[in-house]
Amino acid sequence: MKVHKVGSWIALLVVMTMLLAACGTNKDSAKNGEKESAAKTTTIKIMSVSQTENPDGPAEKEMAERYMKLHPEVKIEFIGVPMNDLYKKITAMATSGDLPDAFTMTPQFARTANGMGITADLTQLLGTEYLKEFYPNIIEESSVDGKLQFLPWNAAPMALVYRGDWFEQEGLKGPENWDEFLEAAKKLTKDTDGDGKADQWGFGMIGTRNGSGADRFIAIMRSYGVEELRKDESGKWVSDLATPEAKEAFQFFVDLNNKHGVVPPGVTETGFPEAASLMATGKVAMMLTGPNALGNIVSQNPELKGKLYSVPVPAKVKHTATFGLLGYSIAESSKNKEVVADYLKFMVEDENALKWNELSGRLPTKIEVGKQQQLTTPEYAGFVKALEYAFTIPAFDQYSQFQDIVAEAYQSMIAANQSVEAATKRAADRAAEVIGNSK
Repeated sequence: MKVHKVGSWIALLVVMTMLLAACGTNKDSAKNGEKESAAKTTTIKIMSVSQTENPDGPAEKEMAERYMKLHPEVKIEFIGVPMNDLYKKITAMATSGDLPDAFTMTPQFARTANGMGITADLTQLLGTEYLKEFYPNIIEESSVDGKLQFLPWNAAPMALVYRGDWFEQEGLKGPENWDEFLEAAKKLTKDTDGDGKADQWGFGMIGTRNGSGADRFIAIMRSYGVEELRKDESGKWVSDLATPEAKEAFQFFVDLNNKHGVVPPGVTETGFPEAASLMATGKVAMMLTGPNALGNIVSQNPELKGKLYSVPVPAKVKHTATFGLLGYSIAESSKNKEVVADYLKFMVEDENALKWNELSGRLPTKIEVGKQQQLTTPEYAGFVKALEYAFTIPAFDQYSQFQDIVAEAYQSMIAANQSVEAATKRAADRAAEVIGNSK
C-alpha cells in the first residue's frame, strides 16, 4: 500500500510539473507573439503643414486612419508645422540628421532640398508608368533634372477671391485689371458702425516676410511683366528687380496700405490664417489666395457658402498665377520608402482626391480625377481659368532666397517707409549676389 501511495504521489507531481511547464510555455509563446507583432509594425513619420490648418488637419488624419485600417501593420504619426516655418524646419532637421520619413514640399524649395541630398528620387520609386496618370506640367513642376522630388498631392493656383454678394450690391464686377481692383477696394473700405473709423476693408493683404506673402507679391509683380529671376538670351540668370516696372509694382502694392488705406492694420503680421479669418468674419472683401481658402473660410463661417467668387489675378500687362503645388517628399534617409510611397499613392486615389477637393477646395493632380469634377461655379471659375496663366518656378537651386528678397523689400517700404528706389536697389543687389554665388 505504501509503495502504491508513493507511486501515486510521484505520478501526480509529474503531471503537475508538466502542466506548469505548459503554462510557462504558453505565456512565453504569448509574449513572443506580442513581441513579434510589435516588431512587424512599421511606423512612418510625416511632417505636414496641413496639420496646422482647419479643416485640412482633421481630414488628413481621418484619411491616414482609413489607410491604417487597411494596413494594420503600418502606424502613421504626424508632425505639424506651419507653412511659413516649413523650409527652416526641414533645414534644421536635415542638419541634425533627424528628418521624418516624409515631409511637405513645394516647387519653390524642391531644388534646394535636392541640392541638400535629402529627397529620394520618386520617379524611380513610383515608376514612370504610374506618373503618366498625372498632368504632365504638374509632374514637370514637381521634378528637378527629370527626377520627381515630391508626389504632387494637390494644386492651389492663385487667384483673387472676393465677396460676390458685396460686389453685386455695389454694382461692381470681378476685377480684370489693377485699376478696377483699386476702385473696388476703395468702394468696399467702409465705416459700418458709424464711429468714424473704417472697420471693413477692400483687401486682405498678406504682407508677412515669408513664402506666403512673397508668392502673392511675385504674382502681382509678374502681372506687371516683371520676373524676379529669369534667363537672358545668353542663358545667364538675371533679375528684373531694378527695372521701372518692378518699382511700379512695389509702389502699387505698398500704396494699398500706406496711401489708400484699403487694408486692415498690422499688414506686416498678417499671414494666410489671419487674412482668411478676416474674410470669414466679414472684415475684408478680397484676398489673393489658392482655392484652399474657400474651405477654410466657409468652415469658419458656413453662411458664406456660395457668396465667395473668384477671378484670375488682375492684370497690368497680363494675368498670372502660380501652380500652388503641394505634396510630399520621401526622405532619402528613410528606411521605409516603399511603405511611405504606398501611402502617398493611397492619398491621391480617385475617391480620396475627390473628397479632399470637396473639403479643402484644392484641385486634383491626376488627369482622370480632374475629369470627374465640376468646377464651373463662381467659386472655382477663377481658379480653373488661372491654370492657363500659371508660370513655372525658375529651375534655380536657391530660388527660395528670392522669396525673402522681395518680402524684405515690401516690408521695408511698409514698416520703415523706405523709398521704392532704396528698397528695389537692395533687392537687386541681393539678387545679383545670390546669382553670383550660384556659379
